[in-house]
Amino acid sequence: MATKLSRYFDIPATRLRKLGVFNALIGLDNSLFVDPHLLKLAKVREFRGSRAELERYFSEVIHLLKASKYTHDLAWNEALNRLAFREEHGAALGYSGVGGHGKAIGRDLAERLCDRAAEIVALGIEDPVIFELIPLFEDGFGADRLSDMAVAILRKRFLAYTQRVALNLGLSKTREFPIRGRSFQLPVHPDGKTPFVFVPSELLNDLPVALSRSEIDAVAEINDEVRRAWSEIVWAAARKKRSPAKSEIRQMFLANRKNFDDLISIYRKETAAGYDFAKDPRGLFDWDEIGREFAQRFPLKIEIKRPTTLSELRVVVDAIIEQFKRNVEENGLFEVLYDDRGKPRRERFSQRLFYAIADSYCAANNVDISREPDAGSGPVDFKLASAYDARVLVEVKLSSHPRLMHGFETQLPTYQKSEGTEQSVYLIVRVPGSDRVVKNVLKLRDKKQADGQKVADVYVVDARPKKSASKR
Repeated sequence: MATKLSRYFDIPATRLRKLGVFNALIGLDNSLFVDPHLLKLAKVREFRGSRAELERYFSEVIHLLKASKYTHDLAWNEALNRLAFREEHGAALGYSGVGGHGKAIGRDLAERLCDRAAEIVALGIEDPVIFELIPLFEDGFGADRLSDMAVAILRKRFLAYTQRVALNLGLSKTREFPIRGRSFQLPVHPDGKTPFVFVPSELLNDLPVALSRSEIDAVAEINDEVRRAWSEIVWAAARKKRSPAKSEIRQMFLANRKNFDDLISIYRKETAAGYDFAKDPRGLFDWDEIGREFAQRFPLKIEIKRPTTLSELRVVVDAIIEQFKRNVEENGLFEVLYDDRGKPRRERFSQRLFYAIADSYCAANNVDISREPDAGSGPVDFKLASAYDARVLVEVKLSSHPRLMHGFETQLPTYQKSEGTEQSVYLIVRVPGSDRVVKNVLKLRDKKQADGQKVADVYVVDARPKKSASKR
């Protein structure tokens, strides 16, 4: 079950905020990354000078590649070794999966990183930030890998920071871990085996600068060759209804040294700014507090405390869905589903808002079921504690989703099959401008039921903005 770091360690969230510690959701994708660009602004004492350390590390790799005479000679293999990293455990980011473990950078990916870096070095470029720019044009190496690489290189700094914070907070769930020749007194991860590594909020971003398309657009503004090439790439991709391929972007920048020099220059000058936790513009974390607050304000009494059959479990799930529907349609919850511009927030916000409310209702009523959402954007999975196959899946979708019908016809049945259940609910959160597709889903449901087919139940929650009582 996903939980906030503050709840797991039983400490006030305000204390973490005051200390500048990221209050991560353990067991869920937090969608934030350690941004190497932010290291130069680090105020936390353990990270002062970390930007220079990172660049020194990458500079050494570049020198090895320069010294290499051919692929897999001694220098090349040493560079390869320095770009390969084992899976990092315990960093409080969680984007790689439920366990909160970082992804490894294995030999195959490290080989490709060496190849790309060697191509850039061959142009006469030796700036170490090239490794922060490689994600722009290398498949399989994105924000998560770049973040994991930075955490691995600066591992001892993160451990020292975690040890100090844990001592400051007086955490009881700690023990000694021998790591890289030193011993650290660290919090114990929920897996019971590995250390839990805290992350300063000031180092986090929702998308590192080096992965932003605006970097390419900025180069195109000052470089005629890049502007022409970029326009052609975008146009060609648009005709095929796809995004520009990373291989196309790579060819564009490697065409001559000036293109890459301009990219580096713009990246170096880019103003570093981390994620705004106060405003939470992408709604990455508000859903948890909002959902639990609404569950307290509008409580739900569930008569069946310990469902023992699938039919009893279904009664509980239906009651939670109906209360969620009332909260949205009658109690004002619809308002949080839109941003400051009146645009619907991302679908994941609605999915997790439902999860937070469902989790709160189950906990408040001591319902003995697990409530585990998929690490990504899969369904919320309600399960009887006593029976693996007694479960109900609830898939939450915005009505504006371009594949709403596909989700009903194909995606949810696939989840059902993989989870070994015949019970599922397709919960559509209705936003403006999507009436036709909602009606089509309902028509298909009715047709399948009339034909005697087993089909998911469909709930439609009307989250379209309501006029205030004074304006009706």
